[in-house]
Amino acid sequence: MKRAKGGKTGRAKIPATVRLGRSGLHGYGLFARAALARGAQIIEYVGERITKAEADRRDEQRLARLAAGGDGCVYIYELNQRHDIDGRVPWNLARRINHSCAPNCETQVVRGRIWIVALRDIPAGEELTYDYRFDLTEWRDHPCRCGAPGCVGYIVNRRLHWRVRRILAGKL
Repeated sequence: MKRAKGGKTGRAKIPATVRLGRSGLHGYGLFARAALARGAQIIEYVGERITKAEADRRDEQRLARLAAGGDGCVYIYELNQRHDIDGRVPWNLARRINHSCAPNCETQVVRGRIWIVALRDIPAGEELTYDYRFDLTEWRDHPCRCGAPGCVGYIVNRRLHWRVRRILAGKL
C-alpha cells in the first residue's frame, strides 16, 4: 500500500502500458502490455529521497538481511552526488524491472526524477529490462540470469565486463 501525503494509503498504480507478471529472469517483472516506442518514458522509479550517508546505512542493513538468509535485493538508486532514491517501497513498481546485459530500456534522470525509457521499440508482451550498472563492489553477490550473449554471469556495469572476465580467468 502506498502511503500518500497526509497519511492516506492507496494502491500502486500500474501504467496502462505495462503489466506485472512472473519473470523468467528473476521473481516478478514488468512486461509491455502494448507496443512501446523507442524513447518512450515508461514508468518512474520512485521512493524515498535519502542522503548518501543514509543510503550507506541502509545498504549495511541490506547486507545484514542477506547474511541472515533474507532479501538481499538492491533498490537504492543513485540520483545525484548528494542524494539517492530508496525504491524499497511497495508503490514503486519500477523496482520489479529486472537487469539484463542486453537491455531494452535505460534509466534517465530528468529534473530530479528517475525514468525508465525504451532504448528501442518494444513489442507487446516483452519483459522490460535495463542494465543496473553495478560497480565491482560485492559483484560476486549479484549473479546475472539474463542469458544474453556477452553476459559475464554477474550484474555489473557493461563497461566492467572485461574486468570480470579477467578476474574469472585468473588474470587479475
